[in-house]
Amino acid sequence: MEQDDTVGSIADRVRAPLETVLGERPTMEHVLLLLFLVVGVYMYQGASEFAPDAQTFPRLMAGGTAVLAFLLLARNYLTVVAPLVGAGLGAYLTYDGVTTFLADGGGLVSLVAGVGLLVAVVGFRERFGEGVESFVAEPIQVMGDTDTTDAIPESETEHEEPPADEADSETADADRASSGEESDSAAMYVYEIDDPKGPVVTGALCVGYMLLTFTIGMLYATPIFVIAWTLWVRMDVPKAVALTVLSFVTAYLFYDLIQDDIAEGWLTGWELPAPDDLLGLWIHAGDLLQWGVVIG
Repeated sequence: MEQDDTVGSIADRVRAPLETVLGERPTMEHVLLLLFLVVGVYMYQGASEFAPDAQTFPRLMAGGTAVLAFLLLARNYLTVVAPLVGAGLGAYLTYDGVTTFLADGGGLVSLVAGVGLLVAVVGFRERFGEGVESFVAEPIQVMGDTDTTDAIPESETEHEEPPADEADSETADADRASSGEESDSAAMYVYEIDDPKGPVVTGALCVGYMLLTFTIGMLYATPIFVIAWTLWVRMDVPKAVALTVLSFVTAYLFYDLIQDDIAEGWLTGWELPAPDDLLGLWIHAGDLLQWGVVIG
């Protein structure tokens, strides 16, 4: 009993400052967001090893992941944090655009985006913060306010009782809708905010994706990650297949058009056969099969 009290006391001591910083009770969601933030920053830095033309897409995705994860962690302070983040991004994009333009005449997109972001932050700071808040955090999440009944005027809540026939019809429709929602939600895994299972598994899948990237490269690690995630959430087979194909096509286009090094493990140097080579082997296998039929 004393040991349980000690553990509870330690948990309270850790939870109290975190709750003060976050503005809400810390949950496994915050742990997952912190993981996304760290991974996004790491991948953003790691993409700098790519060729200059190949850095744009992975750094854009990694940077976007890191920024959104940070904004979600700071969602209770977005009216203050969002303008600061916007100003920082605007200054960085402006600096990057200017240096690139002076070096080789490029970087105009980055320069225009940076200047536009700075103008929006400086000239419309309050609206900028409110806009980011409405985009990132739902109103029910902000400052942990879950009671929205006060925001509804009393006149709107008062209404006449519908006739008995209409009431029965509405009840039947509601029952059918709820049963449909239950059947839809039963097809995919859902978890409560305090349930560690979902965030832990999602975080483990992300770590596994990174390890696969270091081992066999991003080209094949991407569809493997998508397959594992769709199996975990029990996604419908047609949707899972479509999402997997889309992920592989995206990775292949990046491999074929921008950077073919993503087919190689960053740490091991292992490189699995490229899709073009596999297609060639398949064609040769078909030819051999035809020759076998002719000879036989």
